[in-house]
Amino acid sequence: MRRPVDGRTWTVTSRPRRQQRGVSRIARRFEVLAALRDAQTALRTGLALSCLGLVSCAGSVQAPRGAETASPGELLPTRVRLLSNRELERSVGQLLGSDSVATGDGLARRLPPDVRQSGYTPNAGRALTAAAGARWNALVEELAERAATRSPTAIDACRDDDCARREIHALAFRAWRRPVTETELDALHDIFRSAEARAATGATGSDSKQGLRSLLSALMLSPSFLYVTELGEIGSGDLATLTQFEIASALSFTLSGAPPDAQLLALAESGSLDDPQTRREQARRILGHDSTRTHFERFVLEWLEVDALQETAKTEESHPTYEALKSRMLDETRAFVDEVMVHRGASVQALLTAGFVSVPPAMARYYELDAFGPAVPVGDSGRLGILQHASFLAAHAHPDGTSPVRRGDFVLRKLLCKRLPRPAELGIEVSMPAPTADQTTRSRFVAHNADPQCKTCHQSIDPLGFTFENFDEAGRLRTREAGQTVETQARLSLDGQRLQFGDSRDLSRWLAANADVTRCFARQAFRYFSAQSEPATEAPFVRLQTQLPGSARGNLIELLVAYAGSDAFVTRRRSR
Repeated sequence: MRRPVDGRTWTVTSRPRRQQRGVSRIARRFEVLAALRDAQTALRTGLALSCLGLVSCAGSVQAPRGAETASPGELLPTRVRLLSNRELERSVGQLLGSDSVATGDGLARRLPPDVRQSGYTPNAGRALTAAAGARWNALVEELAERAATRSPTAIDACRDDDCARREIHALAFRAWRRPVTETELDALHDIFRSAEARAATGATGSDSKQGLRSLLSALMLSPSFLYVTELGEIGSGDLATLTQFEIASALSFTLSGAPPDAQLLALAESGSLDDPQTRREQARRILGHDSTRTHFERFVLEWLEVDALQETAKTEESHPTYEALKSRMLDETRAFVDEVMVHRGASVQALLTAGFVSVPPAMARYYELDAFGPAVPVGDSGRLGILQHASFLAAHAHPDGTSPVRRGDFVLRKLLCKRLPRPAELGIEVSMPAPTADQTTRSRFVAHNADPQCKTCHQSIDPLGFTFENFDEAGRLRTREAGQTVETQARLSLDGQRLQFGDSRDLSRWLAANADVTRCFARQAFRYFSAQSEPATEAPFVRLQTQLPGSARGNLIELLVAYAGSDAFVTRRRSR
């Protein structure tokens, strides 16, 4: 279809689409900051769990059925995990019944940045600092104020305590993702009625919404809101099976980055989540939600290390449009990921060799294409898959020049799971010659292979990076640099294999055909979706690939469904 946009006539690519697949007053109540820090310490050492209502008391637990498929050392440990900023944002949105309340001002961006593990924001080892606790306290006050005054709620219609307690219980059940004890319900009811009474006497003003504000604040400041537990029943032995409500939270946060919905909580309440088939069915249902797609987009952006692209800069003289285009570059990559994950097999192979781009008009112009849309053929643009996206190329470059080291190092780390030591670890001080008008980037990097200290690592890193040299530091295609023809050919030895590439497209094709890349991508996915990086615990997830039918073996969606139904998903090794 042809249509005019920005004064030009474009071809808009389209096709029939299959069904879309689709975190002072308060201190007196819970003594907030101190309580949160104390709760974190108690939770991590396994103390005072029952008083928080986080586990149920039971006798020793039997080894779970099928636990022999993974040795204890390959299981995730029992743990208590602080939600990431985005998980908190989604949790607030679900509790308050309106995503706009949680995300309208970018709640995740208003919190201190996540402390990452292996580059990923979900992090089981992340701690709640005093600064983060203070910031959360302030945000909760604001969120509760806005939610309480936005519109009437069910609790507003209550005229007696029985009704109020039912509505408070429903809110707490949704907020804390587990049953609420009578003791907790009494405390929450007291908070609600005490605040109402103070408002009625003029102690805090005459606002009738004071009770609801205080209640919502108490719910969101509770450790039961801020943390998810994977502790299982209290008992002895080396293994623990997650409780029903822990399984519900694990399914939802793992697969969608959001808290469990009413259907999942109802299944937990009925005891149905022990059944692997039920978990697989719920996994498919969750993965079909439109909101889940942003979770997968976020994984790929963090894996690709482009999620901080907005914070990068390029020399304005050479790239005057870069500031305006950064967000469009990210839009392209998000749309591309969505297309691959929903319609193109959800594999690393498709990400690397798709043969199309998902470009808005601005990026179509940047790539010198004659069409825009969800699946525009790359033509002779020099691009092939996600490694030729401007977002990736710009993120792995300097403000004033390309970086073969950054681009090559990414391929080794994130696609082949090979970690080479950093120069600082080897006591090497890096000093590269400054760019000159008559010298290409590639020729300057010859110094790496001439220096015995650098050669060991850079004889692999640099050639991989050289294959991308036909793209400048802002991801624009180029054929010349410093008055010379750009060279992208590369030869190297990797794991005893002699390799030769004409350019990054050849490299992408080789990577897509490499079984090590498929396994590495699974490891990277596990680190994001499980919020933990331990090579041993990744092994069961990687092995699941070999048990999938051939047509589904590389499909990340199918792998996650299989994982949800596995014993490793619901079994933990007890932390000692």
